[in-house]
Amino acid sequence: MSLYLVAAAGVMVALLWYRSARRARMNWVRSLDLVGQWDLDASAEGSTGEPRSLTLSGGPLAGPYVARDGDTIYRGTWRLTGVVLSLEPAGGRAAQYELRLFGVGRIGIDGPGRQREIYVKRDDNVIPFRARS
Repeated sequence: MSLYLVAAAGVMVALLWYRSARRARMNWVRSLDLVGQWDLDASAEGSTGEPRSLTLSGGPLAGPYVARDGDTIYRGTWRLTGVVLSLEPAGGRAAQYELRLFGVGRIGIDGPGRQREIYVKRDDNVIPFRARS
């Protein structure tokens, strides 16, 4: 009988830990606030001076994206898994980037073609209103 109580307590602790970890993960994802337009920080070290931006749409963990590198535009889908941001261009192979949060509205992306780049979220002063019925 006591073995069942110990096993039940163990399962309860594991479930509480899983729930707590999931809640902490979702809070981190919310603090990233990835959906929106991100511009390359021109003042950051290693910046090429070429205008680059990344516009992420969809939900907090995945959706479509548009990347602008100078005059070139790439479209595809993005996905956040752990601290890895995957960008998969339409008809191409997905590239994996390590994502870091430096503060509100500042992220770092490190991976192929985007080594140690820092992006700043573009402030948007447009407030969406509900449509009148």
